[in-house]
Amino acid sequence: MRNTALHGLRTRPLAVLLLAAANACAQDADLTTLPLEQLISMEVYSASRFNQNATQAPSNVTVLTSADIRAYGWRTLADALRSIRGLYTSNDRSYSYLGARGFLRSGDYSTRFLLQIDGTRINDPVYDEALIGGEFPLDLDLVDRIEFVPGPGSSIYGANAFFGVINVITRHASDLEGARATVEAGQAGTRNGSASYAWRNGDAEMLLSASRNLSDGRDLYFPEFGGTARGLDWERITRLYARGQVGAWSMSVLEGARTKGMATASYEQPFNVPGGQTLDRLRMAEIAYRNQVLPLHGELTARLYHGNYYYEGHFVNQDPFGSINLDLTHARWWGADASLFLQLTAAQKLVVGAEYQYNSELLLQNYNIDPRVDFLDHNGYGKRFGVYAQDEITLAKGVLLNAGLRYDQETSTGGVFNPRLALIAEVARDTTLKAIYGSAFRAPNNYELYYGIDGQGGQLANPTLGRERIRSHELSLVRQLASNARFTLTGYLNKASDLVTEVDDEPSSMPIFRNVGHSRARGVEMEYERSWASGTRLRSSLSRQWVTSDAGEVNSPHWLAKLNATGRLSGPWHAGVEGQYVSARSEIGGGKAGGFVLANLNIFTIGLTRHVDTSLGVQNLFDRRYADPVSLSFLQRSIVQDGRRIYLKLKAAY
Repeated sequence: MRNTALHGLRTRPLAVLLLAAANACAQDADLTTLPLEQLISMEVYSASRFNQNATQAPSNVTVLTSADIRAYGWRTLADALRSIRGLYTSNDRSYSYLGARGFLRSGDYSTRFLLQIDGTRINDPVYDEALIGGEFPLDLDLVDRIEFVPGPGSSIYGANAFFGVINVITRHASDLEGARATVEAGQAGTRNGSASYAWRNGDAEMLLSASRNLSDGRDLYFPEFGGTARGLDWERITRLYARGQVGAWSMSVLEGARTKGMATASYEQPFNVPGGQTLDRLRMAEIAYRNQVLPLHGELTARLYHGNYYYEGHFVNQDPFGSINLDLTHARWWGADASLFLQLTAAQKLVVGAEYQYNSELLLQNYNIDPRVDFLDHNGYGKRFGVYAQDEITLAKGVLLNAGLRYDQETSTGGVFNPRLALIAEVARDTTLKAIYGSAFRAPNNYELYYGIDGQGGQLANPTLGRERIRSHELSLVRQLASNARFTLTGYLNKASDLVTEVDDEPSSMPIFRNVGHSRARGVEMEYERSWASGTRLRSSLSRQWVTSDAGEVNSPHWLAKLNATGRLSGPWHAGVEGQYVSARSEIGGGKAGGFVLANLNIFTIGLTRHVDTSLGVQNLFDRRYADPVSLSFLQRSIVQDGRRIYLKLKAAY
C-alpha cells in the first residue's frame, strides 16, 4: 500500500530436460531425470547474459523448470522462489515480499531484486516493485524455467540487482502446441480457468493465452481488533499473453491485473468495513531480435519495449460516512537494449552491451473522493542509461577468470560504476571452487523521493535521497558426489550502506525516507541434490545467517531449512512433497513472529488419458498456524497466514 494520507534469451538448455514433463498431457512420458553429472553441466544464461556451463558461471544459479512447477503445484512466483536456498517470503495479505540472505524489510515491495520476463525488466519505475504474488502478470503454466542469480548483479544488470536477479523465461509454442484449457476449484471460494492456443509452422510460431483467477478468501480473526473481518480477503486476477516469432524476430504482449480486498484495516482504516481494495495492472510490449553474428562466432540480441503500470488504492476513511481516500499511480516508460556476445578465441568470451530507458510519466496522486480534497499531485519523468562489458578468460586448464564492469547514469543520483570479479577453478576431479566479489546499487524510487503529504497522518518527501550500495564476498564449493548426486556449500559476507529507511522526522514527527541504514550479513548455505533412475528427485538445503543492522528491523530468520522431493507413485500418478522451516523473525517495535514448519503435497498425473491430466494440491498440509511480520502501516505487528487449503485442477489438451 502506498497511501500515507491515512497514516531473455530463449535457449533450450539441459535444465529444461531435467524432468521429461514439458507438455501437459499424454505426450509427457514420465518424470525420468537426467543424471546429475549432466545436470551439473547444464547451461544457464542469466549470470552473464550469454550461455555458459553452470559450473563456470560467476554465481551459483538456481534453475526451476516447468516440470518443477507442475510437480509441486506452485500457484505464484513467490511459491516457487521460497523453495530456493537462502530465499524466504512474507505476506501482509496485500502483497508478497522476497528476502535473501538475511534481509527483508517489511513493506519494501521487493525493490532490491531485479525481476525480468525473457530478459526484460518489469520492475516499475515508481516503486521499483518486483511483483511476485498474485500480481505477477504471467500465468505459471507458460513458464519454461526460472533462473535465480544470487548476489549483487549490477555489473551486468544495473539498478535493483541488489540481492539477486530473477529471470522468468517463457515456453515455446512447440511446448504448448494446439488448444489447451485448465479449470481449478478449491477452498475459500477459489475458482480459476485458463485457455491457450499455440501454432507452429517452420521457423514461425504463435502463442495466445488468457486466464482468470477468483477467490472469495476466508474470514480472518485479528486479536488486535477483537473481531473478525468477514468477506474482505477476496482476490480477482486477469492475465493475457501473446507471443509471435518469425526467424530471428519476435514480438510479445502481456497484461496482468489483480484487484485485492483488504481485511487487515491497514493505514488506520476502520476494522471490518468493506470498500478497501488495491488494483495493480502491468502492461508490457516488446519487439526483439536475436541472431548469430558470423564469422565472429557470436550472437546479437536487441529489443525495444514499452511498459505501463497502474495502481489504484481505495482506503476507507475514519469518519461517520465511510468516505474513500483514493491513492493513484500511473507510470509509462519505453526502453531499448542491445548486447553482443563474441567468442574471441577458444579461451576468451566477451559480452558488451548498452541499455536506455525513458520514463515519460511518473504520476503520484492522493485525494478524498467525496468531497474532493487533494493531498498529493506530483508528476515527473526520468531516465536511466547503462553500458557494460564482461570478459571470461581461461587462465589454465580448469581455471577461469570472469571480470565485469558496468557504468550506470540515473536521473536522481547521477553516475556509478559496479564491478564483479570471479575466479572459478576445478580444484579436484568433480570439485569446483568459486571466489566471487561484486557490488550493486539501488537508486531511490519516485515514491521514496516525492511521496509527501502534509498534515496529520501524512509523510514528508525527500528529493535529496542518495543511492544504496552493497559489496559482497562469496566463496562456494560444488562437489559432484556421484553420477546422480551433488553437494553445494557457500559462505558469504554482504555489507550494505546508505540503505533508504523510513524514520520519524523529529521536528514534524512525520515519517520520512532517509539514507541512514547500514547492514552486515554473514551466512552459510548448504544444498544436496540427488536423482534416481526411477524418476525420483530430491533437493534439500540448510541456511544459517547472522545479520547486524542499524537500518531498522530487517525481518531476518537465523535458520532456513528446505526439502523438495518428487517421484512416481503408480502408473500415471506422481507426487511432489515440500517442507520448509523458517526460524523466528523479529517484529517492528519488539517481539517475535515464531518459527514454523510447513509441508505441502501435490498429487498429479502425466498421461492420465490421451487428452486429460489432473492434480490435487494441499498447501499447509498439517494446518499449522504461523504469522509473517509486517510494516508500520498495520496495527498488527505480524499477520496470520492461511491454514490448510485444498485445490483440484483439471487440464485438457487437443
